[in-house]
Amino acid sequence: MPAQQLPPDAPAKAAAIRYARTLTRDAGEHAASLSAWDQHYEQLSAGRYEGCLEEFHIGPVQIFREQSNQAVLQGGRPRANTISVALTLATQVAGWYCGHEIGEGRVFALSSDREFDLVAGAGMALVGVCVDTAELARRAAILHGRELPLNLPGPSLISRSTMHRDALALLVDSAMSLVRDRPATLADGALRNRLAESLTDAVLESIAPDCIESGLLPGAAARRQIVATAREYMRSHADEPISVPDLCVATGASRRALQYAFENVVQLSPVTYLRVMRLNRVRSELQARHGDTVGDVAARWGFWHPSRFAAEYRELFGELPSVTRMRFASMPPEPMRRH
Repeated sequence: MPAQQLPPDAPAKAAAIRYARTLTRDAGEHAASLSAWDQHYEQLSAGRYEGCLEEFHIGPVQIFREQSNQAVLQGGRPRANTISVALTLATQVAGWYCGHEIGEGRVFALSSDREFDLVAGAGMALVGVCVDTAELARRAAILHGRELPLNLPGPSLISRSTMHRDALALLVDSAMSLVRDRPATLADGALRNRLAESLTDAVLESIAPDCIESGLLPGAAARRQIVATAREYMRSHADEPISVPDLCVATGASRRALQYAFENVVQLSPVTYLRVMRLNRVRSELQARHGDTVGDVAARWGFWHPSRFAAEYRELFGELPSVTRMRFASMPPEPMRRH
């Protein structure tokens, strides 16, 4: 007897849920805390890092809220086979998303088939909704009776009214509050499905073709390309002495254009960013490579003067490298809490 086919508007089973809240003390730890995303963070501003990430999976939908007290350069890809919509909340300084300047109340979209880069200013809060593309297609067929294009033209800003932005923020906040404070309510499978569908519909509404803003202006696109090329050169030559003329040759930009691009996008000079990048690499290795001495790790990333290195490390991260080594060597991974 053939298997019974369910209509497209009838989910096969109630959406499963999973919730976690993580307090982080390191940008790399924060990046790894968002499950199934392939991303990396670099701390840009000086001081001890404090972050918070809340994450809620409900069937094919993942929502999250994150915030930290330091400026962070983020990069990577979202969960595979998804489209995400994110919204900036509290912020006192501007950030950058794939070359677009963003402030408070900005909506932007991410597709898992492209890498993203985001500069989140100190204190910036972000909320996001990440949905499987198959579920988006299913809901689009139900709501519109036809297939909708789900391929974003690139990293996109979304032009929506203040009412839409407020409704999106309220929906995410309500869903997070429900699983955090009243998880027993979600024992009702029908309610879970309705919540997942509401979140999916919010993403569909956000990425409608007439809501996607046009691409980068030529100047912004050029600045983003200069910074991306320079960062790639820095990463591949991190164990060598790198000068500003080296970066000018690598990027094809003048010294002035290089300086302006970095200050505009990363809010740091190229030389300062190079030092910050190397310090972040040292920090990552101190957490992971316990067999090497602090001096060995520092030298591998171009820091040959122990006292100067320790002072620069402490200035950026608010602690000595030896403290980082001891703290992460004794810190067990925090398990995900489930409801």
